[in-house]
Amino acid sequence: MRHSTYPERRKTQRRRLFLEGMISFAGRCRLKCMVQNLSDSGAKLAFHTVTDAPAEFTLSVFLAGREVQYLARPKWRRHRSCGVQFVKPHPANNLVFFRNYITAR
Repeated sequence: MRHSTYPERRKTQRRRLFLEGMISFAGRCRLKCMVQNLSDSGAKLAFHTVTDAPAEFTLSVFLAGREVQYLARPKWRRHRSCGVQFVKPHPANNLVFFRNYITAR
């Protein structure tokens, strides 16, 4: 485990995973991404190239043949990575689906 001099600021525990994702904005623009970790309140995304994510977008996450969407806003950006905060709370069935999938692994 990597130790840091910075205190943990997350309000909810994150789950490390690598899932296919897609961000969409302006009704049609789409960018592929990799969801590297996921929590109840946000996620870390990685892009193939340096990307400037818009102020608000829809994040689609694909898992076990199912697509789950979140309205998200970037909280930080570093090179090809971006941390996002979910604007709307998770629908209960989406959160249960992800928790069950992750704990079964």
